[in-house]
Amino acid sequence: MLISEMAVENYASFKSSGTMKFGPGINFIVGQNNTGKSALLRSLRPTFDQNPHRNDLVFRSSELPRSAQSGVVVFSGLELMRSWRRHNFVIGVMVARGDQNFPRELGNFILGDVCSMEFERADAFKVKNQPQQIVETPTWAKFRPALEGPVFAGWDSIGNDIGTIAANCWADTVFFFDAQRYNVGRCEIAMQEKLQSDAANLPAVLMRLQGNQGDLFKSLTQHMRDIFPSVKNLSVSSPNSSIECEILVWPVIERRHKEIATTLNESGTGLSQVLAILTVAMTMEHAVILIDEISSFLHPAAAKALVRILESHYPQHQYMISTHSPEVISACTPATVHLVTKSDFTSSVVPLDVANLEDLRALTGELGVSMTDVFAPDRIIWVEGPTEEAAFPYIFEQTRDDSSAEQREKSPQFTAIVATGDFAAKRTRPELVFDIYNKLTNAVAALAGAATFAFDTEELNAQQKADLERQAKGRLLFLPRRLFECYLIHPGAIVTVINAHLEEKHVTVAKVEAFLQAKGGMSKYKAQTAWKGDWRDENWLKCVDAAVLLKDLFSEVSEARLAYSKRTLSFAIVKEILATDPGFAKELIQFVKELVTLSRK
Repeated sequence: MLISEMAVENYASFKSSGTMKFGPGINFIVGQNNTGKSALLRSLRPTFDQNPHRNDLVFRSSELPRSAQSGVVVFSGLELMRSWRRHNFVIGVMVARGDQNFPRELGNFILGDVCSMEFERADAFKVKNQPQQIVETPTWAKFRPALEGPVFAGWDSIGNDIGTIAANCWADTVFFFDAQRYNVGRCEIAMQEKLQSDAANLPAVLMRLQGNQGDLFKSLTQHMRDIFPSVKNLSVSSPNSSIECEILVWPVIERRHKEIATTLNESGTGLSQVLAILTVAMTMEHAVILIDEISSFLHPAAAKALVRILESHYPQHQYMISTHSPEVISACTPATVHLVTKSDFTSSVVPLDVANLEDLRALTGELGVSMTDVFAPDRIIWVEGPTEEAAFPYIFEQTRDDSSAEQREKSPQFTAIVATGDFAAKRTRPELVFDIYNKLTNAVAALAGAATFAFDTEELNAQQKADLERQAKGRLLFLPRRLFECYLIHPGAIVTVINAHLEEKHVTVAKVEAFLQAKGGMSKYKAQTAWKGDWRDENWLKCVDAAVLLKDLFSEVSEARLAYSKRTLSFAIVKEILATDPGFAKELIQFVKELVTLSRK
C-alpha cells in the first residue's frame, strides 16, 4: 500500500490542506510546534475521526461543516485479497440478473498487480473511481473471498462493498506511533505474527519471532544496540504468571541473571516506540508507518540512527514522519518534505523542493536554524574510509565536553575519500587532488571553510608525510598509528563483539590473548622488528598491520564462523571500547578532537 495523494477539508486547524503528494520511502512533515503536523498524521489512522475546523466566527457544533479526507491510495491486488480473506466478509456487487460471475471490470480493477483508488473518507471509505458495469437488468449479488478469487454467495444487497475491502486493508497496513509513553511491555501469551495498530501485543509478537525466526530477532536486537548504546540485549519470557509474557531489556550481552534485566515498561522513554516501529518494519511486507514528533521521544542521535536504519534496511515501506528537528531531516534522503505553518486559526501546507534554494530557506527559517544545519555541514573532514566516516563522529559525540562553548558546536561532517591512494600516487599531482576536494567541500557546504583531511600513517616516512601536509596547506593530520584498526586490538571488546554474532558464546579473552601472543610477531603483520613478545607494547601497536591481523584473529578464534568485516565489526568494537574502557582509546579520542579543532580554523 502507498498513499500517493491526500487532502483534508474542515479538519482540526485545516480549512483545506490542499493536495499533498507523497512518495515511497521517507516523507517528512515539518514545522513549528502547534502548527498542525500531528493532526495531518492522525487523519491517516485507520479510523478517520470527525474533528471539524473552528474559527472565531464559526465555532458552534451545529454550524460546523463535517470533516473529510480524500486522495489516492495504491494497493496491490494481492494485499487486497489477503486482507479480504483475513477478515472473511461478504460484499454486495451489482451484476446482470442471473449472472453469478464476479464482474470482469471490477475484477480487473481490484485483482490486478496495481490498483490505484481515488478515495474519500468521512463516515466510510468510498472508492470514487470504481468501474461500473452497465447491464440491462441489474440486481445485487453477494460474493465472498476464496483462494481463487471472489466466489458467488447468494442474491441480495449488503452494506459491504469494494470500499470495505480497501478500508480493512488500510487498517491492516497503516501503523501510527505518537510521542506518548507506551506501556506495551507485557501481554497475554499468544503466537501472533502481526503487530496490532496500538502495539498492545508486542511481547507476544516478539516471543513468536524469538522462537521461530531467531536470526530476525537477533537483527532486531542489533538495531536496538545501534540506536540505544545502553541496550545490549533483548529477551521475551514468561514472568511468574504462565499466561503472560514480557519483554526484558539487558544492559549486558550475556543473559545469565534475569535480575539484572529491566522490563520494557520500566525502561526509558522511546524504547517501546522504537521496538514497535522496528517490529513492523521487519515483519511486514509493505506498510505505511506514521511516526509523530520523532524528536519528542528520542534523543537526536537515536532519531537519526532510527531513520538511517529504516531508509537503508527497510525501504519497501512508506514512512511519514513529523518533526521540528533539522538533524533528523539531514539524516536521510527524503522522498518529500511538506512545511506546515499556522496563522491564527488556520494551518496551511507548502510542498518543498529540497533542490530549490528558496524552499530550503523557507524550511530552515520556520525551524529556526541556518540552512547549513539541515542540508549542508559547516565543516567537512575527509577521512580514510566508511569505518572512519561512522566511527569518528560517534567518538566525537560520545566524548565531547558540553561545558565548553566550542564543544557545544555542531559536529563537522566526516566523509570518506573515494581513493586515498590518489594523494600519494606517482602518476598524479597531490596538490591538484587536494584542490579538487577543497572545491568539492565548498560546493557542498557553501559556508564551509577549507577542507580538512585525516589519513592513516600506513608506511609513509617522515618526508612523505611532510610533503603531503605541505600540499594540504597544513589541513591534514596523520593517525599516530599505521591504521585505524590498530586502536581495536582490545581482547575484551573483540570477545564481546564476536560472541554477540555467534549462537554459542564460547570465545574467551584468554583465547584472543593467546592468539595475539602466538602470532603477533609474524612477518605478515609487518611489525616483527617491533615485536617484544607483548601485544600491549605501544611500539608494536603503532606499526602492526592490524587489518590483516584482525581478519586472521576473527577467523581462528571463531573457528571460521565469523569473518572480520571492517565496515560493521570495527564500529561495533569502537562502541564497546568507549562503553567499557574509554581510557584504552585515549589517543584515538584525542586525535578526533584535534581533527575537529583543525576543521574550525
